[in-house]
Amino acid sequence: HGYEVVDCCLSADNSSFVSCGGDRAAFMWDVSTGRVLRRFEGHTQRINAVTYNAEDSVLLTASYDQTVRCWDMRSRNRDPIQILGGFKDSVTSVDTSKQEIVTGSVDGHVRVHDLRTGQCHADRLGYPVTSASLSNDGNCLLASCLGLGGAVVLIEKATGEKLNTYTGHAHKQYGLQSCLTHDDASVASGSEDGKVYVWDLVTGDQATLNGHTRSVVGVAPHPKESLLISCSNDRTAVLWGR
Repeated sequence: HGYEVVDCCLSADNSSFVSCGGDRAAFMWDVSTGRVLRRFEGHTQRINAVTYNAEDSVLLTASYDQTVRCWDMRSRNRDPIQILGGFKDSVTSVDTSKQEIVTGSVDGHVRVHDLRTGQCHADRLGYPVTSASLSNDGNCLLASCLGLGGAVVLIEKATGEKLNTYTGHAHKQYGLQSCLTHDDASVASGSEDGKVYVWDLVTGDQATLNGHTRSVVGVAPHPKESLLISCSNDRTAVLWGR
């Protein structure tokens, strides 16, 4: 990379990972050797987020150029197999399930793209969305909003109804991430005050994790255990356990 790296995703077998950032390209790396295996080029501006689908057969990249590009990992074709458009501003996040692609955008919408029907449903939150993800049971969406007091919003996917709102953290400047724990029991978010905020999904009861000295911009859960990792502008990552 010649510019800052803003996101990465690991393959299911832990043999490779893909990183992205200001280069306008994503890079696939071999974990054991540290060598670049493949470049994904085509975006015209920085890439904000990258993720694999469930089978690691497709890579998705979300960009400031208002597109999401889908790349076939089983082919050496340099061109994306699909480009998702219709966004009115930068696409900040992308998540997937077997049948859906979920995106968040600075245009204030969380979108669910149904791969079976080709349709796209958008929920308007009215504030820039810096993070959007599916719950593990597939029934809800979690979105982080810049402004709105820095709220994290839980949305019922089928109806668009707001089920809960989580506040208390600071979210005024950076593209902070939020996530659900592996059991969908808790919501976690980074914060610009250097803390990790954790809320009970249903009651909204709040706890904080203190271990960083600058803004916490990323959080991610362990897929099967009660573990959480956070990364910060203080150049550290912290693994948290109950």
